[in-house]
Amino acid sequence: MDAPPTGRGPIGRLTASPVQACHSLPDPARANPLCIDRRAKHGIPIAGWDRVAIGVIREIFEHRSSRVIAAGRIALALLFVLWMWVDPDQPVRGDGLAYGLLALYLAYALALFAVAWGDWWLDYRLTIPSFLGDSAMFMASLYCTEGGEADFVSSYFAFFSFMTVSAALRWNWRVTLATAAGLSLLYLAMGLFLHPGDSVDVLAKYARRGSYMVVLSLLVTWFTLQRAAPMVGRFSLVPAVQGVSPHEAALAYAMKASGATGAALAWESTEEPGCTLYLAGTIDPGVRHVPPGVIDLDADGDPMLFDCQQGRALRLLPSGGFVAHGQSPGPALAEYLGAISGLSFPIAGTTGQGQIVLTGIPGLCRDHLELGRALAREIGHGIDEEEITSLARETAAMRLRGNIARDLHDSVAQSLAGAGYRLAALRRQAGAGKDISDDLEAVSLSLRDEQANLREIIERLRNDEVSPGTRNLGSELERLTNALGRHWGVHLNYEDRGEALIVPAWLAFEIQQLVREGVANAMRHGEAGTIWVRIARRERNIELTIEDDGKGFPRGEETRMPRSLAERVGALGGTIRVASMNGDTRVEIELPVGGLK
Repeated sequence: MDAPPTGRGPIGRLTASPVQACHSLPDPARANPLCIDRRAKHGIPIAGWDRVAIGVIREIFEHRSSRVIAAGRIALALLFVLWMWVDPDQPVRGDGLAYGLLALYLAYALALFAVAWGDWWLDYRLTIPSFLGDSAMFMASLYCTEGGEADFVSSYFAFFSFMTVSAALRWNWRVTLATAAGLSLLYLAMGLFLHPGDSVDVLAKYARRGSYMVVLSLLVTWFTLQRAAPMVGRFSLVPAVQGVSPHEAALAYAMKASGATGAALAWESTEEPGCTLYLAGTIDPGVRHVPPGVIDLDADGDPMLFDCQQGRALRLLPSGGFVAHGQSPGPALAEYLGAISGLSFPIAGTTGQGQIVLTGIPGLCRDHLELGRALAREIGHGIDEEEITSLARETAAMRLRGNIARDLHDSVAQSLAGAGYRLAALRRQAGAGKDISDDLEAVSLSLRDEQANLREIIERLRNDEVSPGTRNLGSELERLTNALGRHWGVHLNYEDRGEALIVPAWLAFEIQQLVREGVANAMRHGEAGTIWVRIARRERNIELTIEDDGKGFPRGEETRMPRSLAERVGALGGTIRVASMNGDTRVEIELPVGGLK
């Protein structure tokens, strides 16, 4: 039986109060208001005793097939005694021998039930001997009960079903089918032994019975193996707002699924040396760092039941078989913690690897190895999903920061630069005694226009989405170029082909930002006197051309791409070309109408 850990390891004594064990980590299922019993959901009253009975049965038998087999053996023995006692024609032969064998088998069944209840190591060691004992009782029951008159009097069917199900739960489908075939042959051999002078009738009768049971064994094997893997709930992470890391949530999940009172997870990231140790329940709850080389997580690659006091370990191989070790120090993490007995299993993820040790599991048995494998799979996937989600959040945040930087650069920064450009010119005019009141009013109007544009940017960020609907790009650009002409004090000509250019609202906003940046570059760097903005549709693309008569790019940089323009066009999935010479600078941009957001 799995005793609670009371040893002392490098981190201290591994004991805590039951209250601490229950509340050391949040229980995701308990905190979830959507976890409602189906009967209560549909208005079916649930009596208190009903809850208790279901809970007790589940506690005793869930993930414990050895107990189920042992209980079934006792029930089979009791029923065999009952029906043989009720039937006046039974036993057919060996009256005293039959009841003596049944009494012996019942005692044998009770002893195996006690072993299955409390000792996983001995239970595993007695697997084959107990199977042979059942086979011997199968043959003895046939000898004592088989008669020549009735087809369905003996215990053959009950023993046959019991042993095929036991084989399916203990081993694999090959052993199960071999068991069914072996029992059928033994049954036929016993029939020939009991009725040597009537071999033709015996073969017909026993072949008929055997065919029924072969079909039944196939069905039993199929449905048993379909449910052989433990059914565990999906590992859903505790929301980050509750301040629980994925690894701490994994411990709470594993403890709830297994009934463990203590848990530890050692996680080794691929990017950092050493490992991080997460502890819960009776194993001193907390988080700490362990230097490299202290815990060898590569040494234990399979789920394992361990008993460090007795030096025993039972491993589950990838093939589904078991390997018992009579002298084993146990898993490295359990040895480091000083844990006495429990279950350990490795965790594999794309960002690292780890190992979980669970202690204080009631009724520990080899079924918990399969449970550990299922938990490892769920936890590994859950941690990977969290890493992917975290990376996606970081990527989205980086993209958002880039979009905000471009929007502020192409609108607010350029507007303030334009206002400064105009005000500097007005200061010179005022110094010369000229009336600048109309020009100041124009600057004020342009700043109000940019204020409205800034509000639009803020609204887009606040809503965390692009503007819905569509826009007429031609009319939008015509208003924008008029405002930019006033703002910069430049002759700005807008040209299109007179057709309605209906585009998504978000794309209209992006193109307006490109025009703002292009005009600002022409004024600040090219000192242009006239600027032309042209827009046209070519098939499924939008062509935008910004041309000016300024001084062009510095010598040697005639083809250098303006950074902000190039970044925005690239994000939209478009192309940009630049041609520059003194008196004629042209920026040509081509964007897909369904461009990237």
